[in-house]
Amino acid sequence: MEKDAPPSAGFYNFLGWLETNKQRVALAAVGLLFAGAIIGFFVWRSGQKQIDAEEALSSVRMPFGPAQQPEPGTAEALIKVAEEYPGTSAAAKASLRAGTVYFDQGNYAKAQEQFDKYLRTYGETPWVPQAVYGIAASLEAQGKTADAIAKYTNFVATYSSDPAVDQARLTVARLYEQTGRPELALDMLNKLVSGQQGGFNPGASEAQQRISELYAKHPALRPAMPSNPPSFTPNMLTNFVRSTNLAQLTNAIRRQTNSLLNLTNNQPRLLQAPSPTNQGK
Repeated sequence: MEKDAPPSAGFYNFLGWLETNKQRVALAAVGLLFAGAIIGFFVWRSGQKQIDAEEALSSVRMPFGPAQQPEPGTAEALIKVAEEYPGTSAAAKASLRAGTVYFDQGNYAKAQEQFDKYLRTYGETPWVPQAVYGIAASLEAQGKTADAIAKYTNFVATYSSDPAVDQARLTVARLYEQTGRPELALDMLNKLVSGQQGGFNPGASEAQQRISELYAKHPALRPAMPSNPPSFTPNMLTNFVRSTNLAQLTNAIRRQTNSLLNLTNNQPRLLQAPSPTNQGK
């Protein structure tokens, strides 16, 4: 019986195979190194592209407060950043800011167009609700009330947890009132108030104030007062006794009796005059 080959035999066999196929191994190694270099370059380039995009975005001067107007050409500079650095978060922010700048400048049609473009290009970013709200506001500013109401309503239904939902509801209620539909405005305001989760809510507080104003302007919208309760009749007492458990009725009578006794015992008593029996002794 032949003895098993020593453990080193496999290693020597590998060295022999490597010597025979060293050219192929060398080519494969070069290919792997080249592929790794390409992947590393693209990873580096992607990171550098993000950095360059953020720097380009920060170089576009934006107003420091709502009282300041953006400089002419600001929106166009932002759009240029978005076009030069596609696929970066800075490009998405630049595109959205461009729509906001157009709106601040009063160019509402251009703002709507830019917000629409943002949704088509960057439909998966966290700022999508802002773009949808921007479209609704642009429609409202252009006097397209029906379209604005539809867009605001869609915003409320789709992004119910967004901080701007209460403002959207208040705006829809105002537009309904402006177009002669106070009953729809009241319904929207009531939904805002009923959705209050406790604590101070500026939107709900404003809604309550506007509900009061609507009632003052349109008294017919005020809820009807409950009718007067029916007069008491012997039949009502009979029905009450029939519908009440005997033990409950007995306990109620006892409580009432005890209450009357306590009331009697607590009445102040007059002090009696001293007995004249021992006088003169």
